[in-house]
Amino acid sequence: MYTFKTGTGKRRQKQVQRLLCVIIFILLIALAGVTYSYVRSRSAGANTSEAILSRVVSEAANAQSTVYRLTQSSGTNTNTLLSTLRSHIYAMECLNALAANIYGPGTAIVDGALLTSCQQSITECETRLQAGSVITSQITLLKENVDKIVAAFSAE
Repeated sequence: MYTFKTGTGKRRQKQVQRLLCVIIFILLIALAGVTYSYVRSRSAGANTSEAILSRVVSEAANAQSTVYRLTQSSGTNTNTLLSTLRSHIYAMECLNALAANIYGPGTAIVDGALLTSCQQSITECETRLQAGSVITSQITLLKENVDKIVAAFSAE
């Protein structure tokens, strides 16, 4: 006896083709969505790094301005200027920590040793002021360290 095809194989093959077309269409839509998300997150990352860098540069410039006013101060507002300078140094330390949390350990925008040296100089200035001692050498060291921080951004 001869067997003949009834057409069920062709119908099944067309169903498989339709199913594959639907799956390919869904995958294309998913690929477009993932691509769009990637482009958005990439631009957000660039914007974040630019914002952090511009804030650090601003804090460094403000610290330099404050330290210059400190060198020209008559002594009546020295404690206020030292506190203001400490806040700018602390802000740069916080931005360093933020950058390390976002971009991974070891990431630093400003040299941590310079910031620590500035903090120690400020503490020493405050201690010597309370004792009634002269702080000229500490202010000079502080000014040099802040100038190094600002120079690091000027070179870039």
